[in-house]
Amino acid sequence: MTFITAVLCAAISGAAFYFSCGLGGNVSPTPGSLWAVALFAPIPVLWFAFRPGKHWIVFLTAFAAMLIGAANLLPVYAGVLPLPVLIIAMAAPALGFAGAVMGARFIARRLAPISGVIAFAALWTGFDYLLSQGPNGAASSPAYSQLELPWMIQGVSVFGIWIITAVMGLFAAAMAMGLVRHKTGYVLLAVAVLVFNLGYGQWRLASAPQGAVVHVGLAGDDGLIGAGLKDDEASALSVAKAYAAAGRSLAQQNAAVIVFPEKIAVVRPVWASAVDTTFETLAHSSHALVVAGVDTRGPERQNKAMVYFADGAAPQSYSKRRLVPGLEKAFAPGTASFMLADRTGLAICKDMDFPDMLRGDAMVGPNLYAVPAWDFGGDAVWHARLAIMRGVENGFAVARAANNGLLTVSDAYGRVLAVKQTAAGGMVTLRGDVQRGPGQTLYAGIGDSLAYLCLALSVLLLGVAAFAKPDAA
Repeated sequence: MTFITAVLCAAISGAAFYFSCGLGGNVSPTPGSLWAVALFAPIPVLWFAFRPGKHWIVFLTAFAAMLIGAANLLPVYAGVLPLPVLIIAMAAPALGFAGAVMGARFIARRLAPISGVIAFAALWTGFDYLLSQGPNGAASSPAYSQLELPWMIQGVSVFGIWIITAVMGLFAAAMAMGLVRHKTGYVLLAVAVLVFNLGYGQWRLASAPQGAVVHVGLAGDDGLIGAGLKDDEASALSVAKAYAAAGRSLAQQNAAVIVFPEKIAVVRPVWASAVDTTFETLAHSSHALVVAGVDTRGPERQNKAMVYFADGAAPQSYSKRRLVPGLEKAFAPGTASFMLADRTGLAICKDMDFPDMLRGDAMVGPNLYAVPAWDFGGDAVWHARLAIMRGVENGFAVARAANNGLLTVSDAYGRVLAVKQTAAGGMVTLRGDVQRGPGQTLYAGIGDSLAYLCLALSVLLLGVAAFAKPDAA
């Protein structure tokens, strides 16, 4: 009977994790109901863990649940990412979740049930932070599931995404303990935590200051990807001209900032000036700032975002700093951030997966980020959410244009104002108006202090529990 219960709990939690993160899901990161599914996902496993039973069965149940959830990577990345990278991306969050469950179980049995509830939130948050220090940044965090409901995520402007993981963990653990102990006090605690978080979010959204409005234009054509990968001048110029035509259309709709996707063309020194001239002409004639991602191949191969100015100033460039493990091993990483005088910053795709790096950039106060990107179809919603969350953390709006993904315009509070999916059937354009964000947030100043506190609390509780006698109850 215990085995059947374990299998059911793993299956229910695993299915909830699998469907709630946005991988392979809807084509829009705008509000839905899956945030609630993610919030309740850990409860079956925690309910099983807080009951009497063999430790190894509990561990396997927790590990299997998160591994089932992480299996949503397979339809998107199998055959694309190197197998070792994919295995680590699935196994690491599963081990972290199982470790948090086992630690909470141990502390609850040695100290008190409420200690186990607090411990799970601290441990899960601590593991979430430690995983963010790896090659994929904070991409595996459960916090992104809550972006569907902007009220839920405003706390990240103070504590980073770790506050969302902590709220999710505390809510789920308190609900599970209430079910096991048949005490409503735990359920009331869970509800109180949720209400407080939502209340702060509602207050922050209601009191948001007004910022200058920017007319943003985005464009993407998945049908041009093949030509963009070709290493010849004719292909590069044909792609550049196609995007320039889309840019002119957007400029006719008053777009003042125009963003094209990542690596739309291969650019070598011999034909770089021709490509630059195409986009410089667009910027000058349209009175717009133009940002285009290109694959530059000179002494070094770099993944760059080229910036073209309406006033005819010489183009500038930003080089991607965080490269996709395995897929971009031929590229040399960039070493510096980029921000214009009007506080428009630049980042490219995977750069936005790293809270630490973007928080460092945010110390100089950007209020809008232009982000060329390249997704893999099924990860379009999920990967867009990572960029949107960085904006909430650091107080800037985001204009993101992705190959094989989404065109999104979001404000500094995580609200998606305009969104379209790119396609291979022709150029897709999107016009959106967004207010520049307020700039530097409290999180940019205090950093990952909550994550450090959770790590310290985890060590303290585990240490105290190690010297305590087991709770006979």
